[in-house]
Amino acid sequence: MSYPLIYYMLSRLMLAMSITILIPLIASIQWEESSTLDFLAAIVCSLSLSVFFNNKGKITNDDISIREGIAITGLSWLFASLIASIPYLSGHYMPFIDCLFEGVSGITGSGASVVSDIPQLPDSLLLWRSLTHWLGGLGIIVIFIALVPQTGIRGLKMFEIETTGPTESRPLPRFKATAQALLVIYILFTFILVGLLLICGFNLSDAVNNSMSAIATGGFATYNSSIGHFNNVPAEIIIMIFMLIGGGNFSLYLVGWRRGYKKIFTEQEFLTYLIIFAIISIAITVNLAASTDLDLFTSLRYASFQTAAVISTTGFSTTDFDSWPTFSKLCLLIVMLTGGCAGSTSGGIKIARFILLFKMVNQIIKEKLNPNHVVHLSYDTNEQLDVVIYRTSRFLFLYIFLALLGALIFTVDGLPIMDAIVLGISAIGNAGIAFGAANDFSQLHDLTKIICCILMVVGRLEIFLFLVMLKPSFWQKGASW
Repeated sequence: MSYPLIYYMLSRLMLAMSITILIPLIASIQWEESSTLDFLAAIVCSLSLSVFFNNKGKITNDDISIREGIAITGLSWLFASLIASIPYLSGHYMPFIDCLFEGVSGITGSGASVVSDIPQLPDSLLLWRSLTHWLGGLGIIVIFIALVPQTGIRGLKMFEIETTGPTESRPLPRFKATAQALLVIYILFTFILVGLLLICGFNLSDAVNNSMSAIATGGFATYNSSIGHFNNVPAEIIIMIFMLIGGGNFSLYLVGWRRGYKKIFTEQEFLTYLIIFAIISIAITVNLAASTDLDLFTSLRYASFQTAAVISTTGFSTTDFDSWPTFSKLCLLIVMLTGGCAGSTSGGIKIARFILLFKMVNQIIKEKLNPNHVVHLSYDTNEQLDVVIYRTSRFLFLYIFLALLGALIFTVDGLPIMDAIVLGISAIGNAGIAFGAANDFSQLHDLTKIICCILMVVGRLEIFLFLVMLKPSFWQKGASW
């Protein structure tokens, strides 16, 4: 474990965070808002950390090991979450725990908000909320590698560690070129969505904020009633499409860009993702039309948007889904669990893992029916398939276990059992929504908010990275890894 190298990389990341905070700072100065000092405080804290790490750090010619990559990635998300909370704390907009919750929810792309009156926040702070989503969506490490030239080969382990999903994939042979290409696509999608929302009648602030939140599959909106505030059907359709795009594999978009867009719609995971979205949308539409006084078109409008928001773990809404029939809410819970595709900005377990597990179950059934027949599994990966399936099974066990453990603590804090379970699944899946007593995050007790913060970070780091960092031997210099 090379601590000087870890300190050096953290110093560069904190410097990058300081530069990022200049965006809302300049906006607050331009708009003559009271939040200017709040952003200055965040910049001072971030720069102080950068100087501190720089004084202890040293660049070396050694490559980053897997242990150092885990440490840099995990600590980067921890410090980024803390820095994201400072503007709220400095401005005394909320109590400390609420400020921490809002910062963690923003940077992890969860979108669960404890702000009781969103429009009363300064526009520059609303911009910062959305910007934390945008940074955390693609991944602060990926963006850092794409923009900072000094990373070189050292960024490879960090890039691989931050990639979500059961397998590792790089559409380009050079990982830095991959990171840069992914960032270009990410920015391009964001600008396209901003332009389309402006055409739909959004003002510039609403268009920019909601675009960054949608493509990052975050969920922070500019009004308490989320996208429902605008009552704009064309905008809802456009946002729905871009939420689904955000829940897709960005590496797949890069492959489609280079080799033809047919590659996107023939890829198994992405196709399964769209089929699940269509089936659940139709099921909820029928249920709403049959069980409520909504007409078929309105039922389809609400059902399709909310399904897209939940399967991509964006957390936007256009209506009060908590008042929906139980069947519809159960459908939303199913897609909350599945989440989007591997390599996306979304949370959840990921469609790819379910595909692998269903294939494994199918293989077991065939082997039981035909003991003498050798059944082979196939999946698009260069890794050994039994290793990938074993890794997927471990992930699924820990995912459910930690969600239920969180739910157990939530019940101690006073939440009903079913609301607690949904909140546990939502927090670790970075979904940003909940049902019943947990639907209003601002009303949760401090203990519940703290546990939610932990689960949001654990879910964004895909569990194992966080658990590894808890082992004392991980931080020992002489330990063998």
